[in-house]
Amino acid sequence: MSRTIIAFPLIASISIILLYPSTIAITLAIEMDKVYADEEVPPATKSHCESGDLQTCVVEVVPGGINVLLQPWPYPVVKGTQTSLKISFYQKRTSTVEPHIDYDVTISKAGKQLFDAVTQAGYVDWLHSSEGITTIPYTFQEPGVYSVNVTLFGILFIPVSPDSTVFQVNVT
Repeated sequence: MSRTIIAFPLIASISIILLYPSTIAITLAIEMDKVYADEEVPPATKSHCESGDLQTCVVEVVPGGINVLLQPWPYPVVKGTQTSLKISFYQKRTSTVEPHIDYDVTISKAGKQLFDAVTQAGYVDWLHSSEGITTIPYTFQEPGVYSVNVTLFGILFIPVSPDSTVFQVNVT
């Protein structure tokens, strides 16, 4: 009987780790933030953008955890044309989409907020993407540089400290 009592939690723990490895990585990333909270560290958000037929930007939001990919279409973005902002959330260092993301997307220009996806959808707190990929339609009214802010509130139904990243979108 005592072997059964010891074996069950061990097997359950191993199963959770095998089925949900990203949960462990996110927990470790959050714990690392707590450990270094008193130290002065540079911002963890890193951005890498590439241009081609489609602008692609990858930003690390949760250190060690989630990459955010922004793909505006059509590209280049032209004023007065509806643009689809495809936002994907990936596990870091993999091509695996992270499901069940709580997030918000805002668009601003020159410090003035023009669009908030949560408000547009009629919600109060955040939006949820069960697939880890979402598309936000938006029509940019004027040429210039716009800021697309993606804020993460939860991963796999686990709340995280809100963490944001800002993408710059040039509109002609």
